[in-house]
Amino acid sequence: MKILLTGASGFVGARIAAAFPVIPSPSLRSLTRDGVRRMVDEAEPDVIIHTAAISDIATCEKNPDASWHANVELPLWLVGTGVKCVLFSSDQVYSGAPSDGHPYSEDNVCPANLYARHKLEMEQRSLDLSGETVLLRATWMYDMPICGLANRSNFLMTMLRAGEAAFSGTQHRAVTYVREVALHVCRAAQLPGGVYNYGSENSLTMLETAYWLKNQLQLPVVLHDAGPRHDLWMDCSKAAACGITFSSTTDGLRKCIADYSL
Repeated sequence: MKILLTGASGFVGARIAAAFPVIPSPSLRSLTRDGVRRMVDEAEPDVIIHTAAISDIATCEKNPDASWHANVELPLWLVGTGVKCVLFSSDQVYSGAPSDGHPYSEDNVCPANLYARHKLEMEQRSLDLSGETVLLRATWMYDMPICGLANRSNFLMTMLRAGEAAFSGTQHRAVTYVREVALHVCRAAQLPGGVYNYGSENSLTMLETAYWLKNQLQLPVVLHDAGPRHDLWMDCSKAAACGITFSSTTDGLRKCIADYSL
């Protein structure tokens, strides 16, 4: 399978590029719709895996036009080339859904911020363009730094480096080992078109998860309760039924601990 990968120098894209042979796309920031089509025509891929985005919620709120271009318009240009696309979305599409409905199935969406609204618009419009499009709603992801690979701020690094950290004692949310996300992506490219919750599940609150890791590694970090936060716990059984299964949050952290001999 010939893969054109966007965001190959980013947090997720760099791990995908390290795991599989891919054609890394140039930066999409300055490309027009015609430029995107020329790029795809030259690469002649079997599938496009699109990881590039503006994912910081505050940045999207401050720059709504930039957010819409990056998170809606560019993905639609890729889908419009006629090549099957795998587009990364976000658990933030559940940011306004009733908490008593968790874990959320793919139909329980209710975005509560601009980033989430743009991601949901991207999902819906891309499926309107092509029913073969695969949308992956990813959780918060983590990894250790690897030489040459991007490593943005994440749950694990906060726990290892911070003297103090605050997580919600009421919020249920999974965090996923990004290596698992990358390793499953070729199988995800073979899924029938549609939306899939994609990542680990977690029955613990974020504060309970943090205490679990603190105790597991005997970390000196002092933990505080950040107060109520909205649940973002996804039901990933749809992807699992198609053969894509992730470790639970704690089992994924155990894998990461073993991989890096922490």
